[in-house]
Amino acid sequence: MHQNSRYRKRSFSEGVGWLSKAAELLSSGGSALVGVAALFLLVSMIQFLPLIGSIALVMLSPLLTAGLMTVFRLVSEGTRPQATLLFAGWHDAGVRFRLLTLGAWLLLGTIAAIMSLTLWLAPQMDMDALTRVMNDPDVLANDPEALFNLFAGVNLFGGLVLFVVIMAIVLSGLYFAIPLVLFWKWPVVPSLIFSIRAMLGNWLAFLGFGMVLLVVLFAAGFMFALLVGILGLALGQLGALLSQLVFIVTSLFIQLLLAATQWVAFQQVFQSDDSISDDGDNSSDQDSGSLDI
Repeated sequence: MHQNSRYRKRSFSEGVGWLSKAAELLSSGGSALVGVAALFLLVSMIQFLPLIGSIALVMLSPLLTAGLMTVFRLVSEGTRPQATLLFAGWHDAGVRFRLLTLGAWLLLGTIAAIMSLTLWLAPQMDMDALTRVMNDPDVLANDPEALFNLFAGVNLFGGLVLFVVIMAIVLSGLYFAIPLVLFWKWPVVPSLIFSIRAMLGNWLAFLGFGMVLLVVLFAAGFMFALLVGILGLALGQLGALLSQLVFIVTSLFIQLLLAATQWVAFQQVFQSDDSISDDGDNSSDQDSGSLDI
C-alpha cells in the first residue's frame, strides 16, 4: 500500500483534455479492443436475467470497470491487451472482495437515492398510479400525457436535489476508489474517502471534463436520432433493426471512452511520493492533498 499518498490538483484546461486523451487511447488500442468490447457486451447480458439480472450487473460493474482500466493501462504502455484482461479484478481474492464491496456501495447508494426521491414525492402524488403508468408500455407510448398529469402541481426540486447529492457522493467515491483498490491495493473505506477528496480538490478539472462530455453526448444523441430517422424512412423494419445495432455499438464506444477517461484522470491526479520524486517535479504539487494510511 502506498504511504502518505497524495493527489495533484489539475486545472480546468487539463480536465477538458481528458476526453481527447482517452480517444487517443482508444485509437492506439485499435483492433485489440474489439475483443474486449465483445466480451464486455457478453457479460453485460447478465442484466436480462429475471429478478437478479440488474442487481448482479450493478454489483459487478466495479469489477468490469477495473478490467477496462487494466486494459487501458496496458494500451498506454504500448502493450497489446488480451480480451480476458476484462477479468483482471478477479485474480486476487482480496481485490475481488473489495471491488464487490464497491459494487454493494453503488447498489445501496442508488437505492438510497431512489428512496429519497420516492419519500419526497409520496406525500404529493398517487404513487400507485405512477407505478401503474411506468409499468405499462402502452400508456407511455400512446398516452404520455397520463404521466405528465400525475406530476401536475408536484414540487420536484427538493427530491431531485436529494437524488443528485446522494448519487454525486456515491459516484465520487467510486470513481477513484476502483483504481486505488485495483492498482494500489487500498482498503475500501480509505479509497472511498480519498476518492471523494480528490474529486472535490479537482472540481475545476471535472467541470471542464463534464462540459466536454455533455457536448459529446449531445452531438452523439443528435446524430443517432438523425440516423434512426433516415434508416426508418429508407428501410422500414430493417432500419429499426439496424438502429438497434447502431445504438449497441455507440453505447459500447461511450462506455469504453469513459473507462479510458477514468484511467487518464487517475493517472494524472494520483501520484505516490516515489513517482513525484522520480519525476523531480514538485512544483505542480503545491496544491495537493495527502492521506497517511
